Amino acid sequence: MEPLHPMVFDRFCEDGWCYWSDIIFRRNFWEWRGEPCRVVLLRIRLDGFSFSKSQRKCLRRNADLNVVRRPLQIERRHEQLFDLHSSRFHHNRPSTIYGFFSAWSHLMPCHGTQFDVYQGAKHLATSFFHMGRQSAAGNYCIYDPEYNFRSLGTFTMLLEIEYARQLGKQFYYPGFVYDLPSEFDYKLNFNNLEYFDWWGNWYPLERLPVRDWREAWVI
Repeated sequence: MEPLHPMVFDRFCEDGWCYWSDIIFRRNFWEWRGEPCRVVLLRIRLDGFSFSKSQRKCLRRNADLNVVRRPLQIERRHEQLFDLHSSRFHHNRPSTIYGFFSAWSHLMPCHGTQFDVYQGAKHLATSFFHMGRQSAAGNYCIYDPEYNFRSLGTFTMLLEIEYARQLGKQFYYPGFVYDLPSEFDYKLNFNNLEYFDWWGNWYPLERLPVRDWREAWVI
């Protein structure tokens, strides 16, 4: 990978590309918990977007937290928080935060930004995202599992969406889900959602309640 012009980054996002560390990739099939599955790429159209009742409640629940926006930079505290965060996963547990980021992630694929979330001096969560000319793309969020009740993954995603709206962006790309129940299904619980058909087209996708993926799998 090399740094992309923001308009080029927009085009990659629109054409179904995702990114981790120093690679840009597309995949329409994958394997999850031993089962073959389809990858469903998502985006949120920001024009006319509104938060749901539960999302507004999530924002109010976390209004006491301090959020700092800064250029993307991985520090020791992020490595430590990632280790706590990754302990949540019983399948395909990531071993290092550097599977998702490189030393150049503040520049590649384009300008990288992060939200650091604190309660007092305690670091609770960080979300990482990149900004194109007309789009914002979420990369990854890490948080302390002790604070699950705050729904910090959803909270930081809402912060990213609101920030993108303030900047006048047209689209927010939250990544993908599978056509099987998984931990990523919270991404389906948003208004103005669209999905990619792998032929270059985006179609409206009705906002869906989060599926109880735990009942679908034996951990």
